[in-house]
Amino acid sequence: MNIRTQLTLRYIGIVLLVLFAMYLYLGEMLKDSMSTRITSELEIQAGLTREFLIEKLPTKDNFTYDAIDPLVDRLGKTGKARVTFIDLEGVVWGDTERDGQALRAMDNHLKRPEVQDALQFGSGIRDRYSDTTQTEFRYYAMPIYKQTSQNGKGTLIGICRLALPMEAVNTAIGNLRQIVLFASVAGLILAILFSIFSTKIITKPIEKLTQMTQSLADGKIDSRVPVDSKNELGQLSRNFNLMADRVQEQIDKISEEHRRLETILTDMGEGVLLVNGASEITYANPMAISMLSLPNAYVGKALIEINRIPELHTLMQTAEQTETVAFAEIRLGNLTEPEAEVTVVPVSTGEEYVIVIHDVTKERQLERIRADFVANVSHELRTPLTTIQGYAETLLNEDSPRSKTSEQFIVKILNHSSRLSRLVSELLELSRLESGDVELKRIPCHLNTFHEPILEVFEPILEESELVLKWEMSENLPEVSVDQQLFMQVLVNLIDNAIKYTPDGGTITVSAEISTSEAFEGANITSEEISMHVEDTGIGIPLESQPRVFERFYRVDKGRAREMGGTGLGLAIAKHIVLRHNGRIWLESTLGEGSVFHVAIPL
Repeated sequence: MNIRTQLTLRYIGIVLLVLFAMYLYLGEMLKDSMSTRITSELEIQAGLTREFLIEKLPTKDNFTYDAIDPLVDRLGKTGKARVTFIDLEGVVWGDTERDGQALRAMDNHLKRPEVQDALQFGSGIRDRYSDTTQTEFRYYAMPIYKQTSQNGKGTLIGICRLALPMEAVNTAIGNLRQIVLFASVAGLILAILFSIFSTKIITKPIEKLTQMTQSLADGKIDSRVPVDSKNELGQLSRNFNLMADRVQEQIDKISEEHRRLETILTDMGEGVLLVNGASEITYANPMAISMLSLPNAYVGKALIEINRIPELHTLMQTAEQTETVAFAEIRLGNLTEPEAEVTVVPVSTGEEYVIVIHDVTKERQLERIRADFVANVSHELRTPLTTIQGYAETLLNEDSPRSKTSEQFIVKILNHSSRLSRLVSELLELSRLESGDVELKRIPCHLNTFHEPILEVFEPILEESELVLKWEMSENLPEVSVDQQLFMQVLVNLIDNAIKYTPDGGTITVSAEISTSEAFEGANITSEEISMHVEDTGIGIPLESQPRVFERFYRVDKGRAREMGGTGLGLAIAKHIVLRHNGRIWLESTLGEGSVFHVAIPL
């Protein structure tokens, strides 16, 4: 049912309701009016009749039918009302509707309601059906007093009752109701015609608006509604056109963004896939199609079925379980196929996942070439360096006479060859750590285990520099599972670095405590770890240099580092040893106040 039909039916229903109410109201109003009119007529006629009877009626002792009934009949001829005279015992002595024997056979009227009201209250009125005349009447009764002297009210001798038939009232009401009915039907017809015309005017703009919304829903975003008025419908049409304009602007903007995004995704060097919660591919850019060898009809198919890469499936499960970004470096197929860094990012509260694939084959090849080159060069340098160092020591230990200059040359050769030897050893160790060739020999131990060995290594240097080494490790700390030799090297490198950059008389503090960290960034999963801190009161590290201190060969103060004989590999080696223990290493430093190096190892 459309809106025009609904409005028409509702309008007709309202008109019918109003007409029905008017019909009932006018009927009741006419009935009350006619009733009041009849009552007034009865009161007037009753008053005249009573005056006539007071004058003409004989005394009570002389009541006879022959004397009274002619008087009553005479009164009935002068008016339309039925006249009845009743004595105090209820005997009817005269009635305009009955004569002779019929009059004498009439019932006693003393118990009639209008008669009782007249005796008690001075008048009585009732609407009642008459068994005598088989007609509905309105009765009006008044008492009659006969004066016996000049003074006083007089003696009650009977009741004068007048009655008018209600047939006239009912006929008038019926006629009026018939007229109202005809008027209602005519009004209803006019209302129907008016409602059809008015609803058409009202609904025409709505129908146009409906057609335009349907066109807009069908994709015709240039559809607009003509504005023909300034009323609420006109305002609605203007608002709809304004909304359509804004929708078109947004669609144009979204389309432009989509084209731009599509261009970026098409031309970018990384593969991008969009996967739903059921691991079904919903989008893949050309690079992802090439990397994963996706078929033409890849949309809607499960990723694990198209390209069976268990590591990728595991990474998806990790992102789904933790609801955080998951990252891993995997091979896209067998050992001969490319290596890639894969990042899985949950979007839409876990209902979709963006997979970004970055091909790192060339980078890994270059890293392996560099690592192999460093390892090979370092390995090849060890033999000649050992030979040079051996010859220099032999020359220095000979008792043969030589000049002071020659001896200085030999000492320099020995010192530099020793330094080169240390550099080569550290390069080889760093290469093994980076390549994962170092096998950790973990054993549980307390951090205080390293106190005595540390003192043995640094005590001469500390005494010479007048530095104070504070070892603040609580005995209540739990044991940590580490490779003692490698972890000792971490401590040695960090403390050695602190000594180099702390002026004489300074303090170096080594402490630790238990802390918690997020096992997965952004997830509510925590793990316990031991955090160790090496704090110094040295010169500090500039803010711009802090991100690079763990790089190989990087020196904050190159002149000071050369004076101290550093290789620039100590912190890089410490970093890789900590990473091999699944730990973390970072620093905090304020220029001119000192630095704190933190190492966290999971328990």
